[in-house]
Amino acid sequence: MADEQTINIPQLLLVLVLGGIAIRWFFFSGASSRSSTTTSGRNNAPAREADVERVQQMFPQIARRTIMWDLQRNGGNVAATTERILSGRGLENVC
Repeated sequence: MADEQTINIPQLLLVLVLGGIAIRWFFFSGASSRSSTTTSGRNNAPAREADVERVQQMFPQIARRTIMWDLQRNGGNVAATTERILSGRGLENVC
């Protein structure tokens, strides 16, 4: 009977934790990488165009390219771009 091996509680906990990490890695790591590509890059172009259009409708005197540059700089925050225009600071011109 001394040759029999038993699993104690710390070993069982270690196996459960490592199993949980492995399952999370294999099944959920692909979903986060896909969502990060949809929020940035080419897939977000229609939303960005809609934001530029919305700001340009409010301020037709500002060039479309300048609005797009400012939105890109501040992470697509329409409120920040609008606030910058309304405060009189103006937007940076694109070279």
